Amino acid sequence: MSNGFSNSVFRSRLYKLALMGRGPTTLAALPPDSEERGVAVGDPERGRAIMNGGFTIAGETVDFDAAWPSPGIGDAAQVAVHRFDWLGHLAALDSVDARRFAEQLFESWDERFGTYHEVSWRADILAARMVTWLTHYAALFEPAEAAFRIRFLDSIARQLRHLRRIASQETAPMERIDVLKGLIYGETCVTSETERVRRSLSLLETELDRQVLPDGSHVSRSPGRQLATLEALIDIRAVLTAASREVPVALRNAIDRMAPMTRFLRHSDGALACFNGGGRPDPTHVSRILLRSDAQGRAPGRAPYAGFERIDANGMVLILDGGAPPDDAYDEEAHAGLMSFELSVGGQRLIVNCGAGPDTDAGWRQALRTTAAHSTVIVDDRNSCEVTETGLGRRPRAIDCDRGEIDGNIWISSSHDGYEGRYGLTHRRRLYVGDAEPGLRGEDILVGDTEHPFAVRFHLHPSVRAVIDGDRTSATLALPNGDRWQLRADRPVALEDSVYWEDATGIARATQIVLRGETRGAATQVKWRLRQLAQDAGKEAETDPGSETPGPAESDETAQYPGGPAQAETGETKPFI
Repeated sequence: MSNGFSNSVFRSRLYKLALMGRGPTTLAALPPDSEERGVAVGDPERGRAIMNGGFTIAGETVDFDAAWPSPGIGDAAQVAVHRFDWLGHLAALDSVDARRFAEQLFESWDERFGTYHEVSWRADILAARMVTWLTHYAALFEPAEAAFRIRFLDSIARQLRHLRRIASQETAPMERIDVLKGLIYGETCVTSETERVRRSLSLLETELDRQVLPDGSHVSRSPGRQLATLEALIDIRAVLTAASREVPVALRNAIDRMAPMTRFLRHSDGALACFNGGGRPDPTHVSRILLRSDAQGRAPGRAPYAGFERIDANGMVLILDGGAPPDDAYDEEAHAGLMSFELSVGGQRLIVNCGAGPDTDAGWRQALRTTAAHSTVIVDDRNSCEVTETGLGRRPRAIDCDRGEIDGNIWISSSHDGYEGRYGLTHRRRLYVGDAEPGLRGEDILVGDTEHPFAVRFHLHPSVRAVIDGDRTSATLALPNGDRWQLRADRPVALEDSVYWEDATGIARATQIVLRGETRGAATQVKWRLRQLAQDAGKEAETDPGSETPGPAESDETAQYPGGPAQAETGETKPFI
């Protein structure tokens, strides 16, 4: 059904009657609470803010004492409010007053939104609310009087009946596992009917076939989405175990494949690489999820189905994106970062991509998806594949990546033809790590007898200080731990502004090294080398990119960063200046 038609049906009196039915008087099982999942219940300070009417969510202040929720709040805040993710902050207070306040919030919500509402009953929002309510039931709602518990369980059963109808039909592909998590929580804890649990798990198995590749990668090719999906599957396994139900083999196998691939996508600082959005989850959270997975498989060297390559040698971790962009159904967050790489050394980030997360401002999110925001080659300041508001448009037709290893020496050769149609150019990148000492040699080649400007970009982590050396063909990089590295090229190097996304702090200023040139002849070659300097070598880096946070709303600043909100629709990019 179309959204318009289905909304009219769901709002009808007949459909409201169809949702009615006898609700349970108790829950059949409880999902793992925060303690079992190894995470904080919530923030008591934010819990007090909720009770005092000054709670900030999605950048807006919400007053739950006013009309529920506060009138006039934006779409993002509306979604966040109805998901109830903030409920843990009240549970963290662990007080009678907090429990009573949570009861009052539920009752006021149920009076206004207890029957179908096109926002609050949207599949992804309803499923998230189902998970949150059940997770905090024991702490906040089980101690309540019997009349309240009956009303609460009746409401959750009514919502479950609706979720059962729409979980597959009206859910975007990238959201289906999260929605099915909410459905499985409900069927396991609320109805506990074996056939309904089996049906929901059958839907999950179908999605696992679609979304988890044979090498354990998520089909989106996003490390952040990889971690979120793994966590959802672990939670589903835990709720089935709590209800003494058999865990499907497909679910166990998916966890066992995804955990090693998540380790593959981690850097030496424990955080995930920045490819295709997904944010920068806290390394402690990543470790906790991997521990809960109970999957001991080590990180492989290759992800052949996703197209990522990893080199872990001489205290360095290098991760290269050598694969094709995700399919149309899973490219909503995809970036134009073909053949970009990241490098960490001794637990420190050195070369990065700019990244992006789910909470990134829409304008910045589009800018950070561009080729200019990645450590790779860009031709004529244009993206290697078209970036649109809903995903990717024009894509490369031919992408190749190969790897060789002999006696501890490792090399990777990759190529893509994303610039073939417009410029007649193919980008080839070769990376080499030797066995003898920490260092990386690289070679970028643009093949095609045409003349066009290009740039090779190396984005640096905000903690790295850089200074151009006297000969102008190298730069010295100082890491926070005192280690120094040098990037030397066969052409002049320049330092330019960059940005970097962190989930905890948002956009931060950073620096990038840029090698510029123009293609000439049948092939244009750029050679570069990154090596560690002796402790007493080099000169103290004198420039500090700082940590001041820019924003797209600052028009004078916006032009200095890749893409910019105004360029998101065309797929074009501007260089960092």
